[in-house]
Amino acid sequence: MNLRIRKLRARLLICLKFVFPIIVFHVVEIMIIFIFEESDTLYELHECYLDELPGKISTNWSLNAGHENLEDVLLSDIKPIPGRAIYFLETKCYSLNSQSHYLINLTARQTCSIESAALHNPNFQVFVLFANPKVIDPENPFLNIIRSYSNVHLRQLNIWRYVKDTPVEDWIVRDNKFISRFPTEHTSDLLRLLTVYRFGGIYMDMDVVVLRSMEDIPLNFMGAQITNVISNAVISLEPTGIGHEVGELFLREFQQTFNGTYYLFNGPMLIERVLAKICGTKSVIEMINNRERCHGVRLFDASAFFILQKLIYLFDPRMLNDGIEKTKNSYLIHLWNKGSQKCKLVGPSSTYGRYAAQNCPKTYAAAGHLF
Repeated sequence: MNLRIRKLRARLLICLKFVFPIIVFHVVEIMIIFIFEESDTLYELHECYLDELPGKISTNWSLNAGHENLEDVLLSDIKPIPGRAIYFLETKCYSLNSQSHYLINLTARQTCSIESAALHNPNFQVFVLFANPKVIDPENPFLNIIRSYSNVHLRQLNIWRYVKDTPVEDWIVRDNKFISRFPTEHTSDLLRLLTVYRFGGIYMDMDVVVLRSMEDIPLNFMGAQITNVISNAVISLEPTGIGHEVGELFLREFQQTFNGTYYLFNGPMLIERVLAKICGTKSVIEMINNRERCHGVRLFDASAFFILQKLIYLFDPRMLNDGIEKTKNSYLIHLWNKGSQKCKLVGPSSTYGRYAAQNCPKTYAAAGHLF
């Protein structure tokens, strides 16, 4: 009897080892939603995103030699090559009253993300897209770093022009149904889907460090962030064929099920809903292990993009060897944005510090303690 009890306990511990991270993730998710839902303010798109700089501010910038207004990505002579580009998005919703908010102000970590993508993927274009009109300050050292890479392009976009000839055009422009408590986050959810639908290629969040080339990975992939949870932090689609069809499914799902009061519903949860329909299963493990089910769409396991959810592996020098070992086959590491804001880079003696020094060397040299 004692032997049977011990075996049962061992099995329970094994189960808890795998289930506990999932439970923790969803508890945190619910807490985030609960906190954010304390706000009852709903925003329309036009309250955050303009077509052009306000007249007075535009005049002021024109008097400052060297400042450049960003070109619109759809109107520029240099446009993304379909299926051969990596995209980053900045969708912060700023006050319309201060001209400083129209200056591009990338952090060291964001610059590192962009530099690492450009460094490892020289045959891909890297587009950094801003959802409001922006001005380039020629004295900004981080901007000068990323502009030193010939494959990096800074562009703004006009949301109303960007949705033209897409499945959500009427819903956004005519019906004005995009009303949200979280305009920054939900706009980001929408624009990443629009971008890979329009151009194909790879979208990734601006809180990553790319560790190696992604040019030879067949497009049409996403990643699980823990055992049974999918992320929308990396989305890759072909510009034609099944990739374009999946992109259309994502946009139609966004329109048909959009909920402006729930933080994650239009992002990671949307990807899960659509992939469940495509793959004929809700099991993320089945999607990963049985790729034929998903008709050409690949779901990577957590080791590809998101393995280091325990930030101690990234920032604690005592965990350097463990962190390097856990990410030796990863394409990128993910810093989990706000979750790691107060974590400091400790030179090259931490996993993050080591990877920053190797994969965004110009940013690392310029940033110092700003990481």
